Amino acid sequence: MGEPKSRRKTRQTRDQRYVVASQWQLTIWRFLRHKMAVVALAILGIFYVVVIFAEFVAPYDPYHNDAAYLHAPPQRLRFIDDQGRLHLRPFVYGLKSEVDPIRMAVVFEIDTSAKHPLALLVKGDRYRMWGLFESQLHLFGVPEGTLFLLGADKMGRDLLTRVIYGGRISLTIGLIGIAISFVLGILIGGISGYFGGLADM
Repeated sequence: MGEPKSRRKTRQTRDQRYVVASQWQLTIWRFLRHKMAVVALAILGIFYVVVIFAEFVAPYDPYHNDAAYLHAPPQRLRFIDDQGRLHLRPFVYGLKSEVDPIRMAVVFEIDTSAKHPLALLVKGDRYRMWGLFESQLHLFGVPEGTLFLLGADKMGRDLLTRVIYGGRISLTIGLIGIAISFVLGILIGGISGYFGGLADM
């Protein structure tokens, strides 16, 4: 039994499209067939958007520190409180600290009496977007209290903010490295292919 006419026509149309396609089109089509690569590109794109707008996305200024929260643990986003009630708006519990007399160290505990709901477009630390536009509007945060989703460092600075700003440097270095490799590859490959012989060696 032969191939159905409609399917054969579709295959012929697809084959014809590949014949007349440019190298860029073939590359893009091949890339789009690789689902993991597409997902990775989407995630990388999100990372770049976040670091480009780091001042706006980060909840704090990277140098903002609070001496009362040195080495503070991460505050978990919650939808259910300690009474078992469901909240449609996520929140974090506050932190309270006390000195452990045995270890002589500051210990943090969850303060269930202080509930801080998460909000969008919150006013916080003042910044200059790309050094041009002054603002104090942040993508998310808590109007009162603290928000340390990844905890705080030894100087009481928000680790999530530090990671976002650090990502700006890391991802920029990656782009610069690719750009340098691309330029050198074209230059050296072009010289090698054009002159051949000793230059190729």
